[in-house]
Amino acid sequence: MKYKELAERIFKAGNEAGMQDMEVYVSGSREFEVKITRSEIDGYKLADNSGLGFRGFYNGKIGYSYTEKISDDSIPYLVKGAIENAEINDTKDQDYIFEGSLKYTPVNNLNTELDGVTEKQKIDFAIEMEKKALEMDSRIKASQYCMLGTGAYSSELFNTKGLALADEGNFAYAILMVLAEENGVYSSGFDFIIDNDFSKFDTGKLAKKAVKNAIDLLDAKPVESGEYEIVLDGMASAGLLGAVSSIFSARAVHKNLSLLKGKLGEKVAAECVTLVDDPFYKGGTSTSSFDGEGVATKYKNIIEGGVLKTFLHNLKSASKDGVESTGNASRDSYKSTIGISPTNMYFKPGDKNLEGIMEKISKGLYLVDLDGLHSGFNPISGDFSLGAKGYLIENGKVARSVNQITVSGNFYEMLMNIEEFASELRFGMGGGIGSPPVRIKKLSVAGE
Repeated sequence: MKYKELAERIFKAGNEAGMQDMEVYVSGSREFEVKITRSEIDGYKLADNSGLGFRGFYNGKIGYSYTEKISDDSIPYLVKGAIENAEINDTKDQDYIFEGSLKYTPVNNLNTELDGVTEKQKIDFAIEMEKKALEMDSRIKASQYCMLGTGAYSSELFNTKGLALADEGNFAYAILMVLAEENGVYSSGFDFIIDNDFSKFDTGKLAKKAVKNAIDLLDAKPVESGEYEIVLDGMASAGLLGAVSSIFSARAVHKNLSLLKGKLGEKVAAECVTLVDDPFYKGGTSTSSFDGEGVATKYKNIIEGGVLKTFLHNLKSASKDGVESTGNASRDSYKSTIGISPTNMYFKPGDKNLEGIMEKISKGLYLVDLDGLHSGFNPISGDFSLGAKGYLIENGKVARSVNQITVSGNFYEMLMNIEEFASELRFGMGGGIGSPPVRIKKLSVAGE
């Protein structure tokens, strides 16, 4: 633990200034990113970021401060800043410095083989991915977005109650979006992967999927307006879940920003729905043995068999509700205060593959892309009206491509109308939120 001795010196200075329980949180990250256009580097980023967050009690109130300069020179500034912040803190909620959990589940989310991938290999991968896509079909005219990135992160947490924790991990991602044109008609298609196992990254597979998506949509057209049975692609479903994920936070419940308030132990979804929060998911972007307050993380079913089992808690929200923290305290960075966030949250997959859950649909839609999640979706009411692209399903098979339609409904009602999940779990582009393809009894579609 690199910063333990520095933390002890900060605590000593805090005690001498009249502070009581204190905590030091140190986080660091390393980022690499390259963008390619026509086999040339169009953007390049290499960055190291680190900082130290300090919080502690002064006259019964908690105060925060932080610094990007992790050294003894910052100690007076940190202590002074936290005291000044505590003096103007007028919150009535109780804050906590945690003494530690009885047991922590060890996790290893650092893939040393990924750290061994050179910058040249990463650049060559992105160039090869774009090259394969452009050569795959003469109708592919350009790569709109071709990128490969990697990241590594670490955190250390210490407090005056004897807690000393450390965590680290890494990940990589690749994104490819291509533009197709035929007879003056244009369409885009994309694919991506996020994982910390670079052996899963395949230039040909990514190029093939992006190209297919773009080519398929060249002859897309709307369908008639009406109610359709829907299959949402895993990425589309993950995007929808991510946009509404705050409704599972106890903080949102306390602020009357979630319609799940008062529904613990009640049925809120179809029986086939189990929503998991898994901090131990291998290769996940939020995999960790402890949360932002040092509480041990734990695997949990937020919804199990359609029944709401728990909200996500930090220590403050758990105290309000008279329950234990679920280990979901979050920090956006060393600069931030304590919030609540899921770890790796996803709908539990089913047994059939995508084709298997389509088999019983006589006429429906398979939607692969939803537009307007930040403008056409109200996360409080659950109402959504979103542009969509995808495919018409007839007699259990994909018949043709579809665009220029709007799908609308309500997320809470949609949960009750889920019929089954496919087996292919996929996480969204930000990582952390995932879903397999999902079959929904009906949603309203506006087309022609």
